[in-house]
Amino acid sequence: MKAGDCIKYWRTELKLSQQKLAEMIGSNQQAISRWEANVNVPNINDCFKIARALQLSLDEIFGDLDV
Repeated sequence: MKAGDCIKYWRTELKLSQQKLAEMIGSNQQAISRWEANVNVPNINDCFKIARALQLSLDEIFGDLDV
């Protein structure tokens, strides 16, 4: 699984739109879309913001990440 796949999985599990997640982390919908399409990868600060917004640990979100 890639980072974007992990983000999309948890976002959809929690029934959040890309726009809502973007608002929660102080970003924009286009950034979320690019991450989920695996065009870009969130930086470490954004990863922490995502984890906080989803109330999950980084390991829970990205534990299945292919490295």
